[in-house]
Amino acid sequence: MDRLSTLALPLLPACLLASLLTAGGCGRQQETDNVQRTRVAAVKAQPGAVDPRSWCDTYHPADVAPLYQSPEVEPARASGIVPALPAGRWVWLNFWATWCAPCRREMPMLEGWRAQLARDGVPVDLWYVSLDEGRDELRAFLERHPDIAGEPSLRLTSSGQLEPWLQRFGASGELAVPIHVLVDPQQRVRCLHVGETREGDYPVFRALFE
Repeated sequence: MDRLSTLALPLLPACLLASLLTAGGCGRQQETDNVQRTRVAAVKAQPGAVDPRSWCDTYHPADVAPLYQSPEVEPARASGIVPALPAGRWVWLNFWATWCAPCRREMPMLEGWRAQLARDGVPVDLWYVSLDEGRDELRAFLERHPDIAGEPSLRLTSSGQLEPWLQRFGASGELAVPIHVLVDPQQRVRCLHVGETREGDYPVFRALFE
């Protein structure tokens, strides 16, 4: 798994975040694909030999996992809606931003994983949640790039709420986008993963749903 060390900093108010990000990584003014790999990559494992917890920065067993509580969100697109969390299905929240190149880069792979899960008999709803501060700028970006962040596509009403919201579910230490949150069919938060994903992570990721 990968942690984007160039982004490994607390999520701060936009005025401070923008100044910190200009040095590289997922900066608003410049983007780079130079991602320092500082976490151990998922290894190819035989079925039954995979520990799903190794993909998660924070993992909760089903019997003690905290109940999901939604952050304050709104539709990312003018025509969108804010769906209710479905009962009896897994929900996968992907927190991203338009200025984050690794976030956009991994989206086709995330869609591929969702399709593979469906083929494996595990239907999962994938929700995209943007951290972009400007509503109009985000909607204009999504109009120009309709293939980015498919529906449901949401936006946090304030990016500053993300860090305390994640802390409710056990997140600690440095945070970096993208961030992945898995909610089980009983509406409990089971896994938080910080940073970009890799193709080789799929066997470990798949094991989380068993």
